[in-house]
Formats: sequence, C-alpha cells, structure tokens
Amino acid sequence: MGRFLQAFSSVVEEKQYGVHAAAVMQHGTLLDEYRTVPDTPHILHSLTKSFTSLAVGMLADDGKLSLDDKIVSFFPKQMPSEPCAALLALSVRDLLRMAPGRDQPLMMSNQRGQIKDRDWVRYYLSMPFDRMPGERFSYDTGCTYLLSAAVQEISGETTLDFLTPRLFEPLGIPKPYWETCPMGRSLGGAGLFLRTKELLPFGQLCLQHGVYQGKRLVSEAYLRQATSKQIDTLPDAPKDSRCGYGYQFWMCHNGTYRADGAYAQFLIVDEENDAVVAIQSKSDNGQGILDAVWETVRPLLAKQR
Repeated sequence: MGRFLQAFSSVVEEKQYGVHAAAVMQHGTLLDEYRTVPDTPHILHSLTKSFTSLAVGMLADDGKLSLDDKIVSFFPKQMPSEPCAALLALSVRDLLRMAPGRDQPLMMSNQRGQIKDRDWVRYYLSMPFDRMPGERFSYDTGCTYLLSAAVQEISGETTLDFLTPRLFEPLGIPKPYWETCPMGRSLGGAGLFLRTKELLPFGQLCLQHGVYQGKRLVSEAYLRQATSKQIDTLPDAPKDSRCGYGYQFWMCHNGTYRADGAYAQFLIVDEENDAVVAIQSKSDNGQGILDAVWETVRPLLAKQR
C-alpha cells in the first residue's frame, strides 16, 4: 500500500468501518490499493444498478428503446386486466431515476424472498400506486429489476449476456456472476459480483464519457444524463445522499458522483481530479467512509491533477 490510501486506511481501521478493499486510479493509472480480505469477487449490492443503467443506454443508443417508452409496452403478457393510469404512464425514464409512483419499495433485499409470484414482472405491475410516476424520488430495486427485464425482452438476452460482449469484455472483466430471479432474469438492481480493481475500468469508462481504450461503448449524451442530477432525493438523508440522483447514479456534495451499494460499496468518479476510487466494505457507515475519502484521498489527488 502506498501513500494515497495510507491515511484512508488509518482512519477506517481506527473507526472500525469494515472496509474490505479500496483502490484508486488517476489519469488511467492505478495509484494504490488497500485490502483486508482475499481478492475474490465481492457482492456489489445496489452498485449493480449502474451497470444496468448502461445496458439501457446502449439500447437507447441503438434505437431499440426510448427513455420515454412506457414500460408496459414491453410486457403485454404480464399486464393486469384493468391497468390504472399510473401504470400506463410509467416510463423507462421514471424507473431510471427512481420515481415509480410508489412511496414504499417492493423488491429490496429483505422483500424479494417474500414474493409469491414466480414472475416478478407480473408481481411488480400488479401492485397499487400512490401517485403518478415521475413526481417523487422513491428508491426501489424493483425499478432496476424492471429495467433489466426490459433489456431481456428487447435484446433476447439476459442483462448479463447482453453486457458481456458490449461492456465486460471491452473493460477486460471476465464474465461475472449475476444473481437471477426465479424466471432466470438478471436481478438488475443487485446481485452482481466483481473484484475491487474490476470496478476501476467501469469508472474510467464513465470518467471518459463512454469511451474506454479508444472505443466508444455508450454514447456521451446518455452517460452525461445518467451521471447528472435528474431528480431531488430525500432532504433528511446523509450528506452525500441528499444531493440528487441521476439514472442509477448518486450525486455527491462536492461535484463527484458515485455508483453505490448497501454496506458501503462505492465507485466514486471524480472528474475534477481525473480519478476513480473503488471501495468494497461490510459497513453501516457509508457516509463515514465517504468522508474519509474526501478528507484523506481527494486532497492528494488534487495535488497532482
């Protein structure tokens, strides 16, 4: 471990934040790595969502879908017999920015085991709404699951298989493991496993606005939208969770943005310093870990930008 993560590691160890690994890259070069567990694939939890977002962007780039498409158009067989106006209005864009028109989530990790319908798309479409979609941020892994299911309906492949030649292989990532639902669909909003350093090329792709090693994988237009604020988040959330949400990416208070998963899985993209920071943890203090990055890592990156 070098100087870029030395102070960070001291802070997270002293405060017992449960960080398993961290890696930092600037100007496309790996600067430092910190690790307390073996280098094996680590569950990303909701950080997975950002990968599904890029699958949607790729289909939009190819003209296979529009962000304004109504989600029910992809699932005529799973539609309830009398769909309400809110369901008929629900769009791809609403799901991308977590504005589904429901105030309570349906498919978080502690809920998925209780779903009795084997077809989770049919279950999601059958549930009542509290308001029209698009009005309010309401975080639910079900939004991303529906997007993953739509990717499969359009492409004829699971989101994992769709992304393997289009994203994972170009980034130099061997085909990863991605958990599935009872119907075999990639979960979309959770369940992807990657090593810490395998997150870095994904972050570099975002940093370079859709280009990796000279090859464009997703359009700059989509990626800029995805990684900029599209909706207000909750004002009483921790500091870096109340700055707005893009298309499956979180905005941070200092102009950076991140892919984010439960128990402090982070991929931070710092355009100002041309840097990417990946962190994998088992922690209930994600804001504390982010603060450690802001206080110990980012100043060092700024000195050599």
